[in-house]
Amino acid sequence: MVDTSVGPRAVDQALAGRVAIVTGASRGIGRGCAVGLGARGATVYCTGRRTSAASPPEAGTVEAVAAEVESVGGRGVAVACDHRDDAAVEALFARVQQEQGRLDVLVNNAFIIPKELTSGKPFWKVPLSNWDDMIDVGTRSAYATSRLAAPIMVEQGSGLIANISSSGAAEYAWHVAYGVGKAALDRMTSDTARELEPHGVAVVSLWPGLVLTE
Repeated sequence: MVDTSVGPRAVDQALAGRVAIVTGASRGIGRGCAVGLGARGATVYCTGRRTSAASPPEAGTVEAVAAEVESVGGRGVAVACDHRDDAAVEALFARVQQEQGRLDVLVNNAFIIPKELTSGKPFWKVPLSNWDDMIDVGTRSAYATSRLAAPIMVEQGSGLIANISSSGAAEYAWHVAYGVGKAALDRMTSDTARELEPHGVAVVSLWPGLVLTE
């Protein structure tokens, strides 16, 4: 990831001409991934639910991250997208295909963190909606975007899908639904990698651990 707190810096252009989508890019790990890709010259479509019409855009919005991508040498494209909305997600990939004709990197980072995640309460004392929050925008949304990215990457014979997971896939962390979602995400990574490998497309899970964010 790239620290942009001290302003623009010299960049390499190793990813010039490459196209990426980073989901949940407005803050935290998604923001870091988007800016990091931009710092190497990529065109980065930054998705998220938080938007800003202000100039300059408010921090924590997709417009602000797209501007950061531009400031470090890439091209940032802000896209308002709720990853529970299949039609909106399909429109995103159709737009990238139409505008760029390719997709080289997909970072699946979109995730909802319910307030009970770090409460320490056992699963039977938290709302059932916690499951839907973390499985729908997390595991399912990563599956949906991977399904849409795969045909583009297979046709071009190359690509990388990076799923943002955690050690919660292998050991208890925070919340039952959280661990189930991350374990499922890692299993999905393994199985989609198996099917995409013959087509030159790689799929990996990343476990960033504790990250200092906003």
